[in-house]
Amino acid sequence: MGYDIGLYLASVPLETAVPLFLAVGILVSILGSWVVNSIFTPFELEANNGVGGAKFAFLGEVYAVTLGLALIGAFDHYTTSQTNAQKEAATLASLKGAAEVYNLPEQAADQRAMHDAVTAYARAVVDREWGVMSYGIADTEVSIRLGEIRAAFLGADPLTAGQQALQQNTVEWVRQLSEYRTLRLTTVSRSLVALVWIVVIVGTLTAIIFPWFFGTFNILAQGAMSALLVSFLMLHLLVILQLSYPFVGDASISSAAFLDVMR
Repeated sequence: MGYDIGLYLASVPLETAVPLFLAVGILVSILGSWVVNSIFTPFELEANNGVGGAKFAFLGEVYAVTLGLALIGAFDHYTTSQTNAQKEAATLASLKGAAEVYNLPEQAADQRAMHDAVTAYARAVVDREWGVMSYGIADTEVSIRLGEIRAAFLGADPLTAGQQALQQNTVEWVRQLSEYRTLRLTTVSRSLVALVWIVVIVGTLTAIIFPWFFGTFNILAQGAMSALLVSFLMLHLLVILQLSYPFVGDASISSAAFLDVMR
């Protein structure tokens, strides 16, 4: 699946996406069954049940593994992205707390610069970068604010033993902040590859189309079973789609941690 197409589908509100996915899947299933049953009689199709049932059972096992791996991969991608964002905010909060140690009168300007740099970085991430990083775009202002954090914390002169001990940590925290931001921005490159989407989509279509060629004299029962199966599969696809784009849509990762730092 192309990234732009997946991004657009993931951005659709869930109250629209859920009925849309279900309706499309059920409609395809019902129309396909109707067309096949219009061409062939149930008696003609019933001959496929024996061999087709065995093949469908094998298909189900293979598809279940494929769907499970895609779901686990998407969930791992989502939780990793969420963890990286939380670590970035936590590192930012640690830097803001470290600024309190520079509390000597002659360090008032340095302390104010540290506070302003941290707050400005958090505000720029929320207001500017959070909306565009889903495309893998780094906002220039956030990069500037990150440079201000480096200048403020690495340029301050420690005057007390406590400040000298803390400076070793602040150097590492500034490095980690840059690292976590890079990981947050590279979410696009670490998403599910197109080949995985092709396998999942082809498997889903195969699972929907295969029952069309099974014969039964109770068409309503067959339609109801197919609708339930298709609904189950389409919901899985929707979940995988939402998890694959962790910063888009109703299930997206929140920027609340950065807002807390701003406050």
